[in-house]
Amino acid sequence: MSAPLVLVVEDTGPGARLMGELVALAGGRAALAANGAEALRLAAAEAPALVLMDLRLPDGDGREWARRIRSLAGLESVPVWACSGLLPEALLAEEWADVPFSGWIGKPFEIAEVLAKLRAALARP
Repeated sequence: MSAPLVLVVEDTGPGARLMGELVALAGGRAALAANGAEALRLAAAEAPALVLMDLRLPDGDGREWARRIRSLAGLESVPVWACSGLLPEALLAEEWADVPFSGWIGKPFEIAEVLAKLRAALARP
């Protein structure tokens, strides 16, 4: 059985590579996308077990791209975690109830914390 796929949507190369390495350490396979359109294409090609979505992408709002990924057949319930330097409280004022995320990773992040979260998420059936 192949390791679960984690789609990492991050427009900064070093950040994407670091997150990809953490995914591998947690037992997953990382697919890296530098923008929302690339993420949508990758998700359509192979269903991810988890999506890590930057909120500010060069081609639009990460929330909208998360909605588009979840609109793909079979991906309606895929967990999507927001990754952002914005505080969650800041998003509460921006219609948090309408945000399609099931988790949060704040930037800058603690490597040990992210690794623990990824291991727990990838261990679920």
